[in-house]
Amino acid sequence: MNIRTILLGVGLFACMGAAAAAEPRDGYWSYSGVADVRHTTTFLYGEQHVLQYRQGHIAARVVLYTCKDGSAFARKVVTYVDDAPTVPDFLLEDSSDGMREGIRAASPPGRQERTVFFRANAKAAEKSGPVPDVPGLVADAGFDEFVRSHWDSLMTGAVSQMRFLLPSRLDDYAFQVERLRQETIGGIPTEVFRLRLSGFWGWFLPGIDVYYSDADHVLVRYDGLSDLRDASGDNFKTVIDFPPGDRKAVGEASMQQALRAPLAACR
Repeated sequence: MNIRTILLGVGLFACMGAAAAAEPRDGYWSYSGVADVRHTTTFLYGEQHVLQYRQGHIAARVVLYTCKDGSAFARKVVTYVDDAPTVPDFLLEDSSDGMREGIRAASPPGRQERTVFFRANAKAAEKSGPVPDVPGLVADAGFDEFVRSHWDSLMTGAVSQMRFLLPSRLDDYAFQVERLRQETIGGIPTEVFRLRLSGFWGWFLPGIDVYYSDADHVLVRYDGLSDLRDASGDNFKTVIDFPPGDRKAVGEASMQQALRAPLAACR
């Protein structure tokens, strides 16, 4: 088992976006972020998020990953499952290399079994398998729901354990989340949490740090591995900033536009 490969795979929730606490109402909301190469100001890509809420709960999310000129090269579509909010259905597609990964809803509808799948690039064959049936499973943007539901416990200094699903390996692995410190980002008081592999290897491999605002528990900064990959197939090491003041109410047309936007590799 290649432990470093496992840690690289966990970058898939890098662009999960903000917790629902800031927009607890029906309708559509949008915000954006900018990903830079870690420890530099070198632009990697932009993110445009559109979220849909029903009865105060997040129901769907569309993320466009954009080039410097604003055109989209990748898209993630997330559909939250009522009885499994930490394990949403999702599809991430990157036109740069043809990579695809996600979780498919059960087919035909009504079946309990869902499928996790991964394709490394346009020339590779897709591999797939059943979503692991383990208690407390977390996948992709479901990590956001995990943080919200464990907030009070994490603030006491407790270490929360979870099983995180990695589509690239069709399997789940033990991770832990703990609070590191409080830090002010752009004038916003935030709490910094770290995700890392549990056990022996967790002490030697770098973790992923996420910064959530104290006031409304929305993601302000992500520091770690991206769910997007470079030309060699390695996950980008990035810092992604999400200015809280950028969040705004929008209409359904914004989500439809994000769903229909053409994808093309950056020039």
